[in-house]
Amino acid sequence: MALFTPNVDKLREKNDIQGLLKLTKHRKAEVRLNALLALVKIRDQSVIEDLKKLVHDPDPRVRTIATIKFGNIKDPVIIENLRQIIISGSQRDKIEALRVLSEIGPTDDLEISKILYLAFKDKKMMVSIEAIRTMGYLKDKYAIPHLVEALDSKHYQIRVEATRALGMIGGDQAVSPLIGCLVDNNAEVRKTAHDALKKIGTDRALKAITDAPFMLLVKRMTEGGAQREETVKQIGQFKIKEAAPLLIKACNDEFKSVRIAAARSIGILREKSAVNALVKLLDDPYYDVRLEAVRALEKIFDSQALKAIEKAMSDSNKNVRDEARVAYYSLKSRLERAQETD
Repeated sequence: MALFTPNVDKLREKNDIQGLLKLTKHRKAEVRLNALLALVKIRDQSVIEDLKKLVHDPDPRVRTIATIKFGNIKDPVIIENLRQIIISGSQRDKIEALRVLSEIGPTDDLEISKILYLAFKDKKMMVSIEAIRTMGYLKDKYAIPHLVEALDSKHYQIRVEATRALGMIGGDQAVSPLIGCLVDNNAEVRKTAHDALKKIGTDRALKAITDAPFMLLVKRMTEGGAQREETVKQIGQFKIKEAAPLLIKACNDEFKSVRIAAARSIGILREKSAVNALVKLLDDPYYDVRLEAVRALEKIFDSQALKAIEKAMSDSNKNVRDEARVAYYSLKSRLERAQETD
């Protein structure tokens, strides 16, 4: 069933506030919900007072939207009703609920963040995009790992919205992935990342968009495959630590030679922030990429790297399995010796 019935649509187009208010008392919950959603942005105080009464509506969906707008969003019952809208509502229901939710302002409520994650993983891209926008509006710090995940989407619209949301959330955690977005293959993503870093405004964020040598690296990473490969190699060769976000982005490059070079340079830098990118390379379709990822992980003194190498011991390719076995026991012994000396 569509979110707006023809009658509600017609009243909305005419801006018939009184007609829509009348429908908030309709016997059908679907009509009341649609009328409420049509009126939810109205600023007239007398209208708002009437809409507030819907906090006590018998239908859970109507109560939920009204409560998000006018009541106590932290009520466990309301949280559960909102979750049900995101799980089983129509696409329009979900999008409208997320838009209303985005107006509550910044929050660190973990339960709301979990609901946003459900919407983010929705099969419909428009719902996922709205969830990403809402993460940004609410400055949901718990959403940062999910937004970073979205930066690898094949859909540039998802990457644009995730980049913008990271800029709205801000903080040190957002800076590295945004720096990586400066070399995205889509111009709109690159511009959004530039604007986001400028908005965050920390020394590191501003350096990424103003430092001439670094910007030269960024420029070269937006050129052809051979140029990107050479740039990635030089980042490792000259141990340019501040360019690690560019290496992380390069792990998702379309050319396997760039991915291999990125893994090698990460290994040279022993860059812990790149472990997740290397873990993803363990699923690369080319065995030589997976092999280089194992070698890089072995150089990173971190328990997460050890777990990833253990996974590679079951790789379908014998060369990767053999390399992983040697790397695993080498890193494991070093980590154990470090624990003994603590």
